Amino acid sequence: MIVANMNLHEVYDTLMGEMQKLDWKRDALRSKAIKEMNRQMSFQNYVMYDYKIPSSNNQYIIYFYREHPFGPILSGYLCVMFDGTKRFIIKWTDWRSPAIHVFTSHFLQRYKERFLKQPEMTANEVAVRFLSRNFNMKPMAIDERINKRIEKYGEFAGEGYLVPDGFCFKLSGKEYLDGKASVGISFFTTFMPLSDMSRSQQEAIFDECMKDIDDLKS
Repeated sequence: MIVANMNLHEVYDTLMGEMQKLDWKRDALRSKAIKEMNRQMSFQNYVMYDYKIPSSNNQYIIYFYREHPFGPILSGYLCVMFDGTKRFIIKWTDWRSPAIHVFTSHFLQRYKERFLKQPEMTANEVAVRFLSRNFNMKPMAIDERINKRIEKYGEFAGEGYLVPDGFCFKLSGKEYLDGKASVGISFFTTFMPLSDMSRSQQEAIFDECMKDIDDLKS
């Protein structure tokens, strides 16, 4: 079972080690999910299923979604981890390099309040909604113009994610072990729609986007 005192490599290896079981369960649920989603026929719809692996006692969410009624059906996995009374949603990837994204309860609550504005949604529903709407995340360097509290967290708060729904603030780091690829971790701490950010924050984000465009041209 994934617990808070495990190191990043142990967490990542556990998650990757259960992928085959998750793939099997996802494939078994696909036809059921398609039927449910076809009944919804909303602009963007999704379904989600809880799944516990008995041998490890790890709890997962398997979800299916599409961006419009006639779009392709996509899928994903999330892991639910508890640390005492604290609850986290974990997303992991091996794209480019091993990485773990941890969505805190505070982040999910702020996304629900500030963007979804649907107080009845559960944390699991909010997490699935966020990831199905914001599959593409643009890493962005941030400074004190975007985050006035950046000095408090130092280098761990030097980057955020610009997503279609707004801006994600996070703390990040990496773990290195001899003979293994480094594993990165990002704690998603809070969320803000761009429309709720100050003019100076919006201008700073725009400046960072322009820097990326200039880098592509050079």
